[in-house]
This record gives sequence, C-alpha cells and structure tokens, in this order.
Amino acid sequence: MQIIDRYILTRFLSNFVILFSLLYIFAVAIDLILNLDEFVDAARDDAGEDTGRLRYLLILSGMIIDLQAPKFFQFYAYLHGLLAIAAMGFTLAQMHKFRELVAVLASGVSLQRIAMPFIVGMFLISLAQLANQEFFLPRVAPLLLRSHGGIGKTGLDSFPVTFAKDGKGNLLQAPQFDPGTNRLHYPTFLQRTQLGITSVRISADYAEWDGNRKGWRLNNGIAIAVASTQDTAADEAVLRKSINFHPSEISPQTLIVSRYSQFAGMLSLRQINEMLKTPEAIDAAALTRHRFSRFSTVMINILVLVITLPSFLLREPANLLVQSVICAGLAIPCMFGALLGMMVTLPGISPAASVFLPAFILIPVALARVTFIKT
Repeated sequence: MQIIDRYILTRFLSNFVILFSLLYIFAVAIDLILNLDEFVDAARDDAGEDTGRLRYLLILSGMIIDLQAPKFFQFYAYLHGLLAIAAMGFTLAQMHKFRELVAVLASGVSLQRIAMPFIVGMFLISLAQLANQEFFLPRVAPLLLRSHGGIGKTGLDSFPVTFAKDGKGNLLQAPQFDPGTNRLHYPTFLQRTQLGITSVRISADYAEWDGNRKGWRLNNGIAIAVASTQDTAADEAVLRKSINFHPSEISPQTLIVSRYSQFAGMLSLRQINEMLKTPEAIDAAALTRHRFSRFSTVMINILVLVITLPSFLLREPANLLVQSVICAGLAIPCMFGALLGMMVTLPGISPAASVFLPAFILIPVALARVTFIKT
C-alpha cells in the first residue's frame, strides 16, 4: 500500500469515527431530553425515598447507560453505510481545500486511483458490520426491544402465547412466556392429527427450554391421549401419564420473532440456520432474506460509494455545497431503495436471490459514473 493510500484511508476512517460518534451522542442526547421524565421517575422508584443525592444520580446514570449503550450496535447497523459516504465527502472536501488533489493529479495519478482507498475503507466498515451482526447484536437484541417503559428492566416483558403452530400442525398456548428465563407458565401443547383433531393434550405448571435436547422441560407435566371413535360424543381420555419433557420445533426465539418482527434482523447466522431447520414454524422467506441481506448490503455499500465518489472526485474547482447536495440526492435514494428492494417479496424469485437484485441494478449505474470521471 502506497503512502497516499494509507493517508487517505486513515483520514477516511478517522472522519467516519468522528461522524459516527457525534451523531450517536446527538441521538442519545435528543432521546434523553424527550424522555427525561421517564428516566427520573424510574430512578426515583428504584432508589426509594431515603436515598442520598449522589446515589440517586448514580442510579439515574446507570439506567441511562443501560438503555442507551445497547443501541450503539443497532445505530452502527442502521447508519454505517450512509455515514461512510458522508466521511468520504468530508475527506475529499478537505483534500480540495488544501489543493491535495491538484498535487496528486500533477504527479500523474488518476482520480480513479484515488477512489481505491475509499472502496477498501467501505469494505472494512462493512466487514465490521458483519462482525457486529454476528457477535454483538444477537447478545443485546432483547435489550433493544425494550421501550422507555422498560427502563431498569434486564430484558423483555412477559407476553401471552396464543396458539403458536409448528410444522406438524401442533399447537402451543400459554398465558405467559418470560423471555428472560425462557419459561412458559401453565403451557398447553396440543398434538393433532392431519385432520386437525387433537390426539394428545400436554399441560404443565411451567416449561423451560432445553437447547441441547430441542424441547421443553416440563414441571408436573401431564399427557392425556384421546381415542377417537365413530361417535364423537363417546370420545374419552384413554391414557393419562406424567411427562417431564416435550420435544418441539417452537423455540423461545421462534416465539420472540413471532411477537417482535424486528428481532429477526438481529439474529446471527447460526441462530437463523437453526430456525430454518423447521421452516413451517416460522416465516422462512423473511428469515432467508435476513440471512443473505447482510452480504448483499456489503455490495450495495460499495456500489453506492462508487456512485457518489464522482461528486467529489473533481479535476477542477467546484462549489462543494452543491456537490454535497448532489451526493446526498444520489446516496439516500439508492440506500433506502436498495433496502426496500431487499425486503420485498418478488413473485417467481427466491428470497436468497431477490436480496441481491438491487446490487445487480446498481452495478451498471456505478460503472457509468466511474467511467465519466474527468481525470
């Protein structure tokens, strides 16, 4: 790597870190100002009446950090592409200001060559997002689903499960599921025939998920088998026995994804692959799009960067404010259009292929923009 490449790449990544930090702090400050009353009330309830001012401030600060710190990873996942393009604009604007591009051109280096460090930098930023998606977002996902009403809580609120269906047509119902402990309270499992008739009814005081055995450990579990006869009125329970484990395709992650659709976008590849083993129990097409979209996003980030680079890779002096508007007018529609394109179901095209379609559409646009750079 040449000196000019290291120089541009270092400045580009530095500008990205500065922009990301400023925007994240600004977003946290706005959220804190708008919801300060809820933070104060939650800290007061937790601290009690006799707590000193210093301890109260520590509790308040801890609650703010607890709610806002996990959003750092989500913030990076959402905005790393656009912020990288903004960092590119700032970097080239600084080089224009100090006439560095003039010196580069005078040395015989083309402007297309100057684009390479930015492409490498965008690739590194996108790789960091892949690591973030795989290792960090899945760990903090339950915390990110909390609202401001959940300040101070360590996870999601409990919610009822209303007849979740697995791939075999069996049903699960429970008045309460606790995502923090992966525990179902008073669950009922209904095993059904192909005609939809209940053949076995399993109930328990509570059930806990066993990931190794892929099922629910039951406390005081009772299984009641029903024998069908010609006279439906004569159906009766013919078998009643204790049971302490029930294998099931419906995992805690399946229940959370069904309850919170945005949770699917925070799963790791391992978690998605595990859930796709039972495609009938979940929205397999949506999970497949989430699995492959993280790779197509890398391509889209690089292509949009290439499309916007000519706005600042200029041989002659220009109004950089106008060029910034042109850059934003290209980057924002491309980014959000590609995002919508990856999430839309296209008839006749598999979800795994459809997420790459926006990238293929952007390829000729990027080639045309680079070709017409004056250098």
